[in-house]
Amino acid sequence: MLLLKRRAEQHCGGLWSFPGGKVEAGESPEQAARRELQEETGLSASDWRQLEEHRFSYADRALHFTLFSCLCRDTDALQPESAHLWARCDQLNEYPMPEANRALVQMLTACMTD
Repeated sequence: MLLLKRRAEQHCGGLWSFPGGKVEAGESPEQAARRELQEETGLSASDWRQLEEHRFSYADRALHFTLFSCLCRDTDALQPESAHLWARCDQLNEYPMPEANRALVQMLTACMTD
């Protein structure tokens, strides 16, 4: 799994999270995921599969996640916008992440063991 370190000026800055972001007008969640992966990492992927959806609220914002898995066969193009690392699914709990990501990690762990 590819993790990116959130920039200090971002919400939950300094924590690790998954590539992704907001769905823009006229986009499907998958189109947004593909675009965000390209923008944040320079990568393209195949074998996109929607896994789960999750909602989480902080005091100042409400989030709606649509979680996808995909394969990045050619990682030579990787040019992340921030620090990054590759982690196995069973290592995800070792990295400090935003509270909203806890359920995503549980979902990923469940999906990868099915």
